[in-house]
Parts: sequence; structure tokens; C-alpha cells
Amino acid sequence: MDHSYQVWQDVLAEEFFGRQHAGHPTVFYVDDDVEQELRQGYGLEEPLAECVGRFLRLGTAEPYEALEAYRWRRRQQDKDDIPAFLPLLACSVVAASRMVNDRNHRATAYHARFSTLLTGDERQLGSAHYEPVSRMWQVLAAWQREQHGARGLCTIPLPTDLPSNRSMIGFAQSQALISGRDRSFMPRFFRSLREHGTTWPLPGETLLAQIEIRGMERHFSKGFRNALQEEEFRPLLAKLMGNYAASWDGSDELVPTEVVRAELLVRLDAGRLGWVARLRSPERKSRVELRGGVVLEQLGDTAYYEVTGLPEPGAGTLTKGIRRDGDRLVLSRPPSPVLVLARDDVLGVWATTDGFRPGEPHVVLAAPTAQRDVQRLLDKAATTGRSADTSKLSWVPQGWSLHKPVTFDDAVTLRRALHEVQGAVGLLQPPAQFKLRLEGGLKLAPSLDPHLYLTGGEPQVVLPDEVEGTGLLLVDGKERSELRKAIATGRAVPLTGLGLEPGRHTVSYAGVEVEFATADQADVEPRITKVCGFTVVDGKASESPALLEERALPTGIVGADCTGAASDHAADRTELCRRDADEVLFAAADGRLWTLETPEKPDWWTERLPDTPAPLRFEADFHGIGGWLLERRSGRWRGTPVDPSAANPAPTANARAWARAVLNAQQVSDDPAWAGYVQAAKELDR
Repeated sequence: MDHSYQVWQDVLAEEFFGRQHAGHPTVFYVDDDVEQELRQGYGLEEPLAECVGRFLRLGTAEPYEALEAYRWRRRQQDKDDIPAFLPLLACSVVAASRMVNDRNHRATAYHARFSTLLTGDERQLGSAHYEPVSRMWQVLAAWQREQHGARGLCTIPLPTDLPSNRSMIGFAQSQALISGRDRSFMPRFFRSLREHGTTWPLPGETLLAQIEIRGMERHFSKGFRNALQEEEFRPLLAKLMGNYAASWDGSDELVPTEVVRAELLVRLDAGRLGWVARLRSPERKSRVELRGGVVLEQLGDTAYYEVTGLPEPGAGTLTKGIRRDGDRLVLSRPPSPVLVLARDDVLGVWATTDGFRPGEPHVVLAAPTAQRDVQRLLDKAATTGRSADTSKLSWVPQGWSLHKPVTFDDAVTLRRALHEVQGAVGLLQPPAQFKLRLEGGLKLAPSLDPHLYLTGGEPQVVLPDEVEGTGLLLVDGKERSELRKAIATGRAVPLTGLGLEPGRHTVSYAGVEVEFATADQADVEPRITKVCGFTVVDGKASESPALLEERALPTGIVGADCTGAASDHAADRTELCRRDADEVLFAAADGRLWTLETPEKPDWWTERLPDTPAPLRFEADFHGIGGWLLERRSGRWRGTPVDPSAANPAPTANARAWARAVLNAQQVSDDPAWAGYVQAAKELDR
């Protein structure tokens, strides 16, 4: 069996039937959103349905034969292990979650959706093929009951509990608490709440309470109503409802699962808020036209698109949902009174993020209705950015507050604060982490070994959420005391600075182990497919280069000796400037004047050396130009010559600024060359 299927089996087993569920009802709820979350959290590349579909024997009487055979092989190895057909059963629940009236099918058409999900054809897998799947559900229920609650209390119904017309598909439907019918009604329910001026989005528990207060239970499915009454199910139902409310774009219907959804994001670039779209689908067009004159233009080969045809982000557009439909694609953005921006590595600018990222800076904008919740969160958990920025910046929406840079160094405290604050800001949970893994680091030859890193450039260790801050992290079998602080805060644990020797290393935490290796270099033989050079005939090289054939390589010229060539440019100079200087100027001999800004610490410095201060000096490069470098510290000017030629400033407006700068710093040197600069400045200043 393919490795990806085994990984999906293990992921589903741990997520839904792990020992953390002991004594609690277990609902095997998987829909498109949950599947996407699992893929991101566990780093799974292949979608669930594609993984399962590859092992179906279509056109035969037993299309699931290969999956059942794999289950029996696993059972022979461990009879007490969970039955190894969870990926197929998860797909059956996904199909049940999609049951809603649409232009192609009625809400009761289950088998067509199940077949389409796994094969792309609604006729390949009919009701006649479903009996083995129904039997697998019963095997799973029997196994779970045999565990006596150690792997969760079984919620799969008995065959006698199912209606006669649901005797086979009822098992999957029982796990889809929020059915397609429920989702179809949600936009109307959400709209009825917003019409009364309610701040949006509301927490899930508040939504459930409103359903009961308004007597709207009858509009939801039986499974939903039953879950609403079950104390154990209600928190799960509340979370699901809250997620749907947060993704609702204000329109009369949710985006159908068969339609590609492009996310409309906000970006901050060059002091201006703008729109950018993100399309997660692997199939992307370079240009997409939507209704209302909205056009998406792909940015390079990325998943991002430039958006034109929409009003600019502002106080009105941010708190109202936006949706534009196209040909099997919908561009949408839910309304929100809180806007959180983080640095996007692909775009290179600040852009909307789904949740706070511990240890990273954020820009937080809040509408008046959410400012109290935002301030409470920052007071409880933020390391920096607690006080609002009172600067009158033109790009801040009217009436909104601004906090920047906002950082959260303690992930555990952040999650606790988000749970306590709730409201719109409570939905900005950090990305879920499901397993121990490595991230970052300086990889050597990843095409040869994806786990080989440069010595001194070791990766960070990301801890799983359910055990973060509570376990013992061992590096090569030993606890490292210098890592305790990072472990306690739930942040990624950097391995740089531990002085690890080149070689193989292990990291273990909560019974899970990952391996990696370090080296000073990786010897990689270059793969040469084509060589460009000059052919040689009768001892004379050709005048123009060409691709050399294999037989011409021994005699051809494929390089050139440039050691004797003279440069037409003056030598480049690099000077060191003080970061603590109040002002750094460069006065060129031709009368030009530059102000040198102190560069910010690069992202890699902040990530890999968070506790190391920036160096005292920074480099300034001068290419083919001479003059004087001037620094003002504590009210005194200091000067450094940089290949200065005789001062000959041109009589321009900039030269007058040059003259004032030179005269302000005229005491920096008694060098005759500098005296010439001062004299030229005095003549210009007359």
C-alpha cells in the first residue's frame, strides 16, 4: 500500500481515536475544511480523496478489495490496532457533509456525491457497491466499543437505530453533525442576526443560544438538533458554527463545495491598503474575470493575484462582506471588525493572516466595536504593541485603532487569552500544530537529503499543541536547559547555538522522535547538460559563442581569463557606520548629499538569533564615488574620507543642502582635502 495512504490512516487514527479522547464521545466529523486543516497541520501533500481513489478497482464487483486487503495485513501485525480503513470512511463522511439541494442533485442524493468525490464520475460507485463501506463502519464501531472508552465513547449508531432507507449510509451521516441542509440555512440565520446591528462574527456558543432563544431549531437537521441537546457535543457544534460564521461573506448562500473559492486579502504596501487574492487550487489561470468588472491577474507563478475593480479597503468595505462570482470561481471575504496583518514571504509586504503567529510582528487594526476586545487581548498576552499608535496615518480606516508592532512571545498565554476574550478577535487562533516537526534552518543540497543542514544553521523544533510546554525535549538523548524557556512558552525551539557537531542528531518529545543531520559542506557534482563556448578550428577560435557538441568539448574554449583586464570604474569601498548615530550623511565631491538610514535587522536574524542584539555598526557601500562620510553622535560630528577627490559642487539646489551639511560639520577634520570641501561650501553659502 502506498505510503501516503498509511500516513492518512495514522493521522485520522490519532486525531479522532487517540487516547486523548478517553471517556469522551468521539465524532468522526470530516468535511472539506477539516480535511484541509489536517493537511496543513500534518504536512500532507496529497488530498484525502485522491489518495483513496488511487486504490479503487473501478469496474469490478469489489472496488474496495485493495483497501480491505491492506486492512487485513495490518490486522495480522496488530490485532488490537484500529481498523486500517479510516481514509475511506472519512471520505464517506465528507460526502455526507456535502448533501444539499443544488442544480445537479437533491439533498438526499448521497451515492452520486460519494462517487464524484472518489472518482470524478457520479455513476462509478452506486448503492450496489456500498455494502462493504457499511460493514466497515460496523467493524469500527465494534472495535471502539471493545476498548471500553479508552479510545473515546462510540457515537456510531447500531444498525437497528437507522431508518430503513438509511441502513447503509446512515453511519456516515451520523458523523456529519452539520449537514448540507444546515449549511444552506446558515446564511439566512446569520443575516437575521446582523439585521439587528449585531457585531459580527459572533462566538459559536452565542449562535447556539440564539437558535434556542428564537426557537429556530426546527430549521436544522435532526443530527444538529440532537447534538444541540448533548452536553458533550455542544462545544464541537459551537466551534463549527463559529467557524462558519467567521467565513460567511454576507451573501445569501455559502460558497458551494464544488466551486473554487479565492480568498480576498488585504495588503499594506508603500503606505497604502489594497486588495490581493489567494487561490489555493493547484489549477490556476493567469487571468480571471468576475462579475461586476472585477479582474484577477496572477502575480508571477504564485498563488496570489492582483485585484482590480473593487473599492479600496476602508471602514465600510472591511466591516461588510465582499463576494464576486465567476465561472466556477468565487472571490469572497467575510466581514470582520478586526484586521491582522503579518509579513508575507511570497508578497514581501504586510498581508492578512488567518491567525496570530507567535514570535512574529503584526499590525492590528480594530473597528470601534472591537477595540475593547483587542485591547483586552493585548493587555493579557502581547509582548509589544499594547498601546495604540496615535499617529494620524492616512491608510488607517476612519475611526479604527492601530497597534504595531504587536508580538506574542508566549504561545501558551496567547491561546489562553484568545479563549478568554472570545469575540471577533477570539477567532484568530495560531495555526494548529498536530505533530513534532522541524522547520526553517539552512539546508544543504535538499534535492539529495531534505534533512541535511549546515552546521550552525540547524532548524527549529515545532511542538504539537496538545503537549506544548508540558514535556521534556531531548536533543541526542539529553535535556538542554537553555531550551526550557522556549518550550514553556510554546514557541518553536531553535537548535542553533547548541554547538552541535557535524553528524546525525535526534530530537524527541512526548514519545515522538525526529532526525536530522548537519555538515560543514555537501559535495554535489554539477549536472552539465549543455555547454556554451567557442569552437576552435585550425588553432583559431570562432568569433561568436555557440553550444558545443560533445566531440568539440576537448578542443573548445569554455572559459576566459579576465585577470589582466583593467576596470573602468573606481574601486568600491565599504565603510562601517554607527547604528547609534543621530544622523549619518555622505557628502560627495560633486555636490550631491545622501542621508544613510540605519537598516532594520533582517528576518533571519530575528528568527535565528532572537536574543542577540544587532551589531553596533552597519555597512555602507560606495561604488565609484568619492566624498566624506559624516556622523553626528551626541551633538558632535565625525568625518571619514571615502576616496575623496577635490570638491567641485555643481550650483544646484541640492548643492546648497550639501553646503549646509559640510559647514555644520566643518570641525570634523584638519585634513587639507576636507578644508577644500569647507571652502567650497562657504562659497556656495554666500
